Amino acid sequence: MATGSKDPLPPHLSPGREIHVVISILSGRHQAQEHYDTEVKPLLDSYGIEYRTHTTTSAKSIITLTKSLFLMNATKGVKQTIILLSGDGGVVDIVDTLTGILNRGHTSIFFKPAIVLIPMGTANALAWSSKVAQDPLKVMMTGTPKPLPSFQVHFSPGARLVTDEGQDREALAEKEEDESVMYGAVVFSWGLHASLVAMSDTTEYRQHGIKRFGMAAEQLLKDEHVYKGRIKWRNGGSEQVEIPTNEHSYILAVLVSNLEEHFQISPATEPVDGALRLVYIGSEPGSEIMRILGLAYQAGKHVEDPKVVYEDIESLRIEFEEDDEQFRLVCVDGKIVAVARGGWAEVTRLPGTGVEARRVVDLVC
Repeated sequence: MATGSKDPLPPHLSPGREIHVVISILSGRHQAQEHYDTEVKPLLDSYGIEYRTHTTTSAKSIITLTKSLFLMNATKGVKQTIILLSGDGGVVDIVDTLTGILNRGHTSIFFKPAIVLIPMGTANALAWSSKVAQDPLKVMMTGTPKPLPSFQVHFSPGARLVTDEGQDREALAEKEEDESVMYGAVVFSWGLHASLVAMSDTTEYRQHGIKRFGMAAEQLLKDEHVYKGRIKWRNGGSEQVEIPTNEHSYILAVLVSNLEEHFQISPATEPVDGALRLVYIGSEPGSEIMRILGLAYQAGKHVEDPKVVYEDIESLRIEFEEDDEQFRLVCVDGKIVAVARGGWAEVTRLPGTGVEARRVVDLVC
């Protein structure tokens, strides 16, 4: 250990823990490797911290690493810290993989990994919302691990994960006739938000950084598509509410306050507070949707607009009435899922305590 006037190491970086650095080289503008070489590695080395590095080679690398290493460690009682240079997708790969496997089997031992997030994605919603993105290295050295809330999404049979910039599809369930489940920690959406994430998730769009979302939104709003389906949700009192029309524009269930640094989609949300909130805009012309969403850049003023539904929910269910697959795409933390024709999707908040509780990682905040 280096000596001198350095502050003592926080518990999540102490010598008693196994420390892994994951470098997601394809996140955002592909700057993770450079950031590791110039910022993260020199800082860790200056403290004499022992760690192992893992560099991603594909979109599945973090999932594979979670199954083969992080899960094994956690179920053997190994205390571990994962320093993750990635976008929101990297965190979600870990959360989804751990939760899915733990829910299928029974393990008496599970030591939650602590995740230090060094945001390298395009929007970095989780990092901005949890107050990590302002100074990630300072948070790494002085922050405290807090349980990361999550939600689960059930899909009707036939749901497929959209991969390879929209070119390929992967079945979510092992059998075509089975329902499938995913877990997330940021946002579930349908309508304009899901469509623009799907449209802008290409090498061509990604080179524009955060501007890619605005570019995609302009293109989509020219089409003026109205999304058709039935939407219902349960609020905190488990009372069911249904939107009386089947025509919609923008539907989100969100665990974070910000989708981008200045785009405050849920102003009532506090960092990792575990509340799932609905943001809904009905069928409106493109110019009106842009006006309303523009208010989100003014400290979340859109939630005061009478055309916006904004409230705490326990669950949200969508029954799709679209023939064309491109209008049956939903977004789960940046991943795009195509729901089968005539199918449904239901997102449910996972509680922090009780039998149904599942917090599989701590996020250093």
